[in-house]
Amino acid sequence: MNTDQIPCLPVAPDDISVPDMGVLAGRTALERAAHVVGDRIDLVVHASIYHQGRDHHWTSAPYIQRELGITGAFAVNVEGMSNGGMAAIDLAMAQLEAGRGTSALVTTSDRFCPPGFDRWRGSYGIVFGDGSTAMVLSTAGGFARIHAIASLTDATMEQLHRGTEPFTHAYGLVDDENLRESKKSYLAQVGRESVLKRAEDALMSVVRSVLDKTGRELDDFAKILLPNMGRGLMEIQFFKPLGISADRTLWDWGRYTGHLGAGDLTAEVARLVEKKEVQPGDQVLLVGAGGGYSLTAAVVEIETVPDWPEATTDVPLPADVTD
Repeated sequence: MNTDQIPCLPVAPDDISVPDMGVLAGRTALERAAHVVGDRIDLVVHASIYHQGRDHHWTSAPYIQRELGITGAFAVNVEGMSNGGMAAIDLAMAQLEAGRGTSALVTTSDRFCPPGFDRWRGSYGIVFGDGSTAMVLSTAGGFARIHAIASLTDATMEQLHRGTEPFTHAYGLVDDENLRESKKSYLAQVGRESVLKRAEDALMSVVRSVLDKTGRELDDFAKILLPNMGRGLMEIQFFKPLGISADRTLWDWGRYTGHLGAGDLTAEVARLVEKKEVQPGDQVLLVGAGGGYSLTAAVVEIETVPDWPEATTDVPLPADVTD
């Protein structure tokens, strides 16, 4: 077992593209929401953090829209790195609350394959699994209600993912994209404690925002959903600041999926429902985090538990891997 306590990762087969992964997830979500939204989707928002099949002058959201046969909608890509999925939900909610539609589809898909990226060693404390997710938002109803959502960016930590190298002027082939070097150079400049303190302050600020809006406390939540990272980073970045234990989260499942790019939180919501780990009336707190340093938190209440077949599969361990 490695030090992150991640024994294995899901790897997408070569015969499916990243945007087509998003199409598959979107199709499942639309089928599950058909009794609420019918065939009407007003907005498609797609979030990702890695290569989507073309280097430039193309976006994957309209492709997903076309493949799903969605007409009369606006499709757009969102870049929010690991917080992209949650940021997409926030932006979609704002559109619906403003009356600019009644339903939205939020999708994510990422595949972290060589030679461009080493899923095991590309970053500190995070290993990357392939996956796609989708969620339908509607003003007409659904199995859960979002009572509050808030987003925040502490841009003083923007350099954590940029590093100290000068900007480039054109796309270039990256043989091995390494997130460690930028983080290492920034930490050398400002110190580890400075980064951890600002990250904790931003986390607690965005969480307090949604708690204040709903009158909830952390103890009120049946589950607290967080990004899927290695155990050491989870302890430092989330468990200790929030004062919670891993069993209040889905980390025991996330350690078999790894970090699903922009889709961790959406996948975890589906997991809760599919495995019947929540019941009507349960409160669930979602907290996403990504480069920038950006966070989004949401308070969700489970109203019904649909009888969905399991799509967030348990990943069987290969014979030569021990847990």
